[in-house]
Amino acid sequence: MLAAVLVLMLSAGFAGAQTRTYSCPKGNAITLTVIAPNAIKAGPIEGGTMRLKQEAGNALRFSEGDYAVQISPDQNQITVEIPDWGSAKCSFRPDVAMQGGRSGLGNADPCGPGFHQAPQTDRCVPNDAHPGRRPIANQPALPMAGMSLGGIMRTEPSMSAPKLASLTEKSGITLLERAGSMDGYDWFKIEFHGRIGYQWGGIMCSAEAISGIYQKCE
Repeated sequence: MLAAVLVLMLSAGFAGAQTRTYSCPKGNAITLTVIAPNAIKAGPIEGGTMRLKQEAGNALRFSEGDYAVQISPDQNQITVEIPDWGSAKCSFRPDVAMQGGRSGLGNADPCGPGFHQAPQTDRCVPNDAHPGRRPIANQPALPMAGMSLGGIMRTEPSMSAPKLASLTEKSGITLLERAGSMDGYDWFKIEFHGRIGYQWGGIMCSAEAISGIYQKCE
């Protein structure tokens, strides 16, 4: 374990200040700081700073409850997982600076006049345009293979339903059936590693083009 910690603190570039800042989507940034042999400080997340502990058996994953940061083996990429919001991939850039006025990942971020942020995503979409509602002629029937783009699998098709699992980007899923709609996209009943639950179509893709979902998988 000590050797793993030294890898994180020294070869990852945390030596000296023991701090590294990563560039995230939409101009956000997140800073990781080593504060103990088995802990880091990460922020801003949801407007504050979190203390995350190193997970047993994985020297490059730190978590606290459902919040987690996974660091890539070369320490140049991180994946930040935030419950009820989703996940974001961030990249290390030596010249990146924290953006003034940002409250960090996991917060609503105004998209400007005529646009709004799709729930559980980092995308801005026009207020009067919902790609998921556009009709697709002769679309194939479910079930169908697909992938989650990150986020929460829930017990029911509702943002307030309890969480079954946190899905990372490109998690393989099976779309079983539709289960209502929200903000221009459908909820889908899905299967993930033998578990059945629900996820919103705005954060998934399908093997073939269908309506009610963000896009066809590329």
